[in-house]
Amino acid sequence: MSESVGYPPPPNVPSARRARSRAYRVWAHVLLWTPIALTVAGVVLGLGLFAVADADPAYGSSALGYLGLVVWGALAVLSPVLLGSFIAGLVMVNRTRR
Repeated sequence: MSESVGYPPPPNVPSARRARSRAYRVWAHVLLWTPIALTVAGVVLGLGLFAVADADPAYGSSALGYLGLVVWGALAVLSPVLLGSFIAGLVMVNRTRR
């Protein structure tokens, strides 16, 4: 016995596109660009502190080099959080573009 006896074929209608709110799109961009900005700022700050510490060894600015290491250590410790935020923002931006 045929399964579709007496029933018309289902219509070929595309699924409705979900509308994303403006707040959703804003949060998507915040979650995407915040980790990028923090990573770039941390790398530049660390390199700047290393350069200042290396520029004048007689002045006693070695503490700035250690501070640069602390900044890079913080980036290393926070990298899973930054990566998670970046991936979540990327998924959200892709959903808004579909």
